[in-house]
Amino acid sequence: MKRIKRFIGNFRSTEQYIERIKTGTNGAALEALYFLQERGILKDGSLRDANLQGAKLAKATLATSDFVGINLSEADLSHSYFHAADLSNANLTATKLVDANLREAILVGATLNQADLTRCNLARTDLSGADLSQATLTKANLWSTNLAGANLRGAVLYGANVEQLRCDASTILPDGKNWSENADWTTFTRPTS
Repeated sequence: MKRIKRFIGNFRSTEQYIERIKTGTNGAALEALYFLQERGILKDGSLRDANLQGAKLAKATLATSDFVGINLSEADLSHSYFHAADLSNANLTATKLVDANLREAILVGATLNQADLTRCNLARTDLSGADLSQATLTKANLWSTNLAGANLRGAVLYGANVEQLRCDASTILPDGKNWSENADWTTFTRPTS
């Protein structure tokens, strides 16, 4: 059965697979993603600025992908693997990234407002200039993450690992104030009683 699917899959166009990712069930979208990976489409820039709003790609493997400017707003990317992927200027508004792994990903200038990043691994991720306003980062791993110029106004950071964060004076903290060297991140990572 797998051989037949693979044989038939070779005759579908890249556009048909992209449409399947946009509109299909999670299983159908993952299958389409597999064929695009086989063709090298995820790494050659073909999906730059693509509109995959609302895609269901939970548990997808998207490491080292070139997704510059992609629209994945309102998508379900829970448990997905984005190690070292380039998501610069991506639209991830209200995207579900629960338990996703974005370690060392590039999210420069990305929009992640209202995204659910609960327990997300963002270690060594470049989020400089990113909009994380009102994002949920509960228990997220932000170890050694670059937040220079990032907007975290209204973000929830309860239980998050904020060790060795890289910030600058233009970084906006969850309370709306600009970061300074004496900023106390524990006021944001500990729940108020």
